Amino acid sequence: MLLLAVGCQKGNDIELEYDVNEHIKLGNYKGIEVTVEKLEVTDEDVEDFIEYYMSLNADEVEITDRAAKEGDTVNIDFEGFKDDVAFEGGSGTDFDLTLGSNTFIDGFEEGLIGVTPGETVDLNLTFPEDYHSEELKGQAVVFKVTVNAIIEKVLPELTDEYVKENTDYDTVAAYKQGIREELELENQEEMKTSKINDVFTAIVEDTEINSYPDVLIDKYKSSRIEEVQYYATMYGMELEEFLGQFMGMTMEALEEQAQTYAENMAAQEMILQAIILKENLKLSDKEYKAGVERYYNELGLASEEELFQYVTEKEVRQNLLWEKAFEFIAEQAIEL
Repeated sequence: MLLLAVGCQKGNDIELEYDVNEHIKLGNYKGIEVTVEKLEVTDEDVEDFIEYYMSLNADEVEITDRAAKEGDTVNIDFEGFKDDVAFEGGSGTDFDLTLGSNTFIDGFEEGLIGVTPGETVDLNLTFPEDYHSEELKGQAVVFKVTVNAIIEKVLPELTDEYVKENTDYDTVAAYKQGIREELELENQEEMKTSKINDVFTAIVEDTEINSYPDVLIDKYKSSRIEEVQYYATMYGMELEEFLGQFMGMTMEALEEQAQTYAENMAAQEMILQAIILKENLKLSDKEYKAGVERYYNELGLASEEELFQYVTEKEVRQNLLWEKAFEFIAEQAIEL
């Protein structure tokens, strides 16, 4: 560990504006025992995956001779009433709704199963207690809904010809095998993430947090508030108005939430930095270049130059080091 004259702590050429060891006493981070649920890919998983992607190319056929069922898309007109008075934001016309998508509150979509085209039904429902609108949360309402049309998706036939035209494979068998391998890779990543989360949680619980650097609290607290402000701006609302209508909280409550968030994030960052310093983890030039390329590809950007329009080199190096620390603690863990 090298303490710089300006009071920064340095590890692998990343300067920290605080001394980690002044704020935490790192707990055990090696040999932690964890149990990771083994995820297996079944034939049903493969079929479901293929069916989903085939549904993106499905033909849409209007149904006139039966009632709506789960999976159908229904075109509806609807209006919501509370105490026999229409409430704001509770109506729509010519709206396409896929039954089973959980787009609307509980009971709405289920209430349209069995309804025929041209039929109007009254749905007696209750908004959830955690609904974003203070006026509607937990309230009993009635939705008057007219089903204008029922649209059913008709999947194409899965043949070698279809596979050649729509995928990178030549046969159905090869396509299914390729999908199985993709799903297995996803399962491996999910199990790895689960393992890291469990190990890191154990490290956090075994670490003594003495204090939080102001620089970290300010950084993470600001980021949380800026995130909420971003959504308020998207809705064209003032922050306080957005908080009350969509989050059911006051500015004071947001400040408290942001403080708690900042402390949690600061603790996690300090623990990672402590491990990096203790194990002298470093990034090679090869690891850095590969990480930069991965980052801009994952973000859908064209180049390294475009990536650095959004983030700094220091931020990229820091994140790559954190990833390396996570990999390290996972490797040191004992999987039961």
